[in-house]
Amino acid sequence: MKCSLIRDLLPLYIEGDCSKHTNQIVKEHLEGCSNCHELYELMKTPFDVRVIDQPIATNSEGENNELWKRYYGRLILKGAGLFFIVYITVVLLMVLLK
Repeated sequence: MKCSLIRDLLPLYIEGDCSKHTNQIVKEHLEGCSNCHELYELMKTPFDVRVIDQPIATNSEGENNELWKRYYGRLILKGAGLFFIVYITVVLLMVLLK
């Protein structure tokens, strides 16, 4: 069986949610494939998601404000451009239809 299929089945295999037949197939593959077996060992080892080695980087207030200013500035420019295009189109249609 392909390693990609075994890797997809590993979470179910670890949780015991596979059928007996699938368990046997995965078990046989893990015995013969060192890469999948290594991944299996990593996946079955529980880890604590609350433990963080490094502090989470956060943006300062100034950086957040700059980000929002740029975002809304671009949004306003796009809106103004769209309004201008629609306005010119309406004016041209009015001139052409007279």
